[in-house]
Amino acid sequence: MTKHSRRNFIKQLGAFAGLALAAPNAFGATLFDETDAFNFLVVGDSLVWGQGLREEEKFYHLTKEWLRTEVFQNTRQIDLKVKAHSGASINLRPFEADALEKAEIGETEFYHPEINLSFPSINAQIDVAKKEYKNPASVDLIMLTGGITDIRLSVILNPLKDNDELRREIVKHCHEKMFEMLTRAAMEFPNALIVVVGYYPFLSKHTPARVMLNNILEIYEFPRPLKSAINNPLNRRLLKSYRKKMIERSQIWATDSTREFKKAVARLNTESGKQRAVFVESPIKEENSIAAPKPMLYETGKKGRAQDALAEERLKVCDETIDELKKLTDLKFRARTCELATIGHPNPEGSKAIAEAIKENLKPLFQTVTE
Repeated sequence: MTKHSRRNFIKQLGAFAGLALAAPNAFGATLFDETDAFNFLVVGDSLVWGQGLREEEKFYHLTKEWLRTEVFQNTRQIDLKVKAHSGASINLRPFEADALEKAEIGETEFYHPEINLSFPSINAQIDVAKKEYKNPASVDLIMLTGGITDIRLSVILNPLKDNDELRREIVKHCHEKMFEMLTRAAMEFPNALIVVVGYYPFLSKHTPARVMLNNILEIYEFPRPLKSAINNPLNRRLLKSYRKKMIERSQIWATDSTREFKKAVARLNTESGKQRAVFVESPIKEENSIAAPKPMLYETGKKGRAQDALAEERLKVCDETIDELKKLTDLKFRARTCELATIGHPNPEGSKAIAEAIKENLKPLFQTVTE
């Protein structure tokens, strides 16, 4: 095999994964000018957006810095474009699209990315991004997450819901709808490697019942002076079966979504005849769930406040935007849910762990090349 320098090899990232699978000279003749920036696109929901995290703490930013300093050794500019935002679903539900149309709000109208809104959908983000690139074929890397908001966390953790129905929803959104979206992204950006990042268990046996109930009461704005009347040892014992079911459904989500994402990625690679996508399994496990011994997820802070660095900023923009949307549409929005949107999202330690997992999954694709 002809030796390439690391720099020239990375220039061809859209085809680099095929090197390990195909014959020598798999890249073909299409190369970009060496002065081009490395184009890195981020689309998806609050996980890849990095809800509540400072820019330098987000795992897409940590990945960007790894590419810039270690892979390219500061010889190439990384052009980062982020369209991801909190709450984004793969597709809008029909009633959401209808409500936006009646309110004359475009499906591609962006709001503050910390506000958990389903729109613009991830497919719409792809549309917007494609128009912003002079040449979509110049996009080298796409990082995305998606699927959970199409099911909704409130449904995933609802102890009164049927587990088999949850499993069917996971197959539908994390395999079928994800595959459709990946196929579309691969077509719109023909030279990009797509990195799909997985989710994790929100709750586990390591999550104290007290913390679990406290988060629920805060989200639903139960009067704080009366919380102790509900969140006490006696009631927690009475609610033990519900806690067990919530933990069980959390694990079903983590396990089944991981499996279905893997299937979607494998299916895309098989149908493409080369590696177009990589799945990164979340390093956040049960022992890292909410309030576990080694927590990598946010929970509610003191006096019902969010723990993250953007809490005050989000409080302001949530109130303003949700008040406006309530006047314009008949959609249901809750400012309190928006304010506490970081609950269950990776904290700085969790984000760093995900960035390391991404790095470990991508490194083998570079190690086939000698300097």
